[in-house]
Amino acid sequence: MRGFFRPLACALLLASAWPAAAAADALSDYVAARDQAIAAALAAAKAHKSGDDAIIKREAAAMKDLSKRLTAVLGPMTFKALGSPTYTLNMLTYDEITPTRQLDGISFANADYTTRLVVTPEPVFNAWLAARAKDDDAPPALGAGPKAAMATNAFYNDALVFDGGYFQPYLELPITTTPGEKAYAVLGLQIDEAPGNALPDDIAILRIANGKAMVGLTSANLDIKPIAACNALWKPHEDKAAALTKVVEKDNKPEDPRWNDIQKILDEGSTAFRTCFAKEAPSQPFYAAAVGRAEAFLKAISGN
Repeated sequence: MRGFFRPLACALLLASAWPAAAAADALSDYVAARDQAIAAALAAAKAHKSGDDAIIKREAAAMKDLSKRLTAVLGPMTFKALGSPTYTLNMLTYDEITPTRQLDGISFANADYTTRLVVTPEPVFNAWLAARAKDDDAPPALGAGPKAAMATNAFYNDALVFDGGYFQPYLELPITTTPGEKAYAVLGLQIDEAPGNALPDDIAILRIANGKAMVGLTSANLDIKPIAACNALWKPHEDKAAALTKVVEKDNKPEDPRWNDIQKILDEGSTAFRTCFAKEAPSQPFYAAAVGRAEAFLKAISGN
């Protein structure tokens, strides 16, 4: 009997290993095809041929092929109230000498785009984050792991791709995870300009489990009241910037460097406000609701 079961056990082991091996091969094939498409796009950009009809047609075909390959790697996915999946890369180059900075994945969004989600293989996410940490303008936190990276707006700019705006993190929210799952949540604000003392009302989540990384953002619809102590830190910076603005506008000098001083004053005030807000938030009435919204969002994206 031992002689019978030993080859049977080996056969079962090989059978169970086959799907994992096939998935790894599919992922490797995708990454190779993506890198080849990026290299071709960079070559066209350096030759100043990116606008040629033939190049545009070739890149469109490459995008379609990459989308099919990545969808096959990730497998079927559906998320309630989120629309049809699309491939995230809408460009293959960042400029004429640099590959795209976008996180390549499959994206989903609701009708009004207040909830969005990008799903990608965990190895692709890890490689993307490591590459972003090496960008010339990267904040140090991008190289300190996913949790630290989520405290920077640079993380979201390339992971979720904003049109004319960005996501400003304010504070981390504690969420419960299951065995084998890593997840982090942040309360922040989607905004088109410097946040000043604006109150946050969006939740971002990063979930890593089952070989996939998911980056999501959703409106929280919280009832957050102003915090007097934090506004008191912001107000002097606002007043100082307003006073200097009047002087600069009166002088009406071309390319006045004091505009940069004004922005620096406002940025310092906004940073002080957000630091205060993060400290005060856990004792505020909205905090429990924010954590609950984050937990609900995590649960909604955990079925795939």
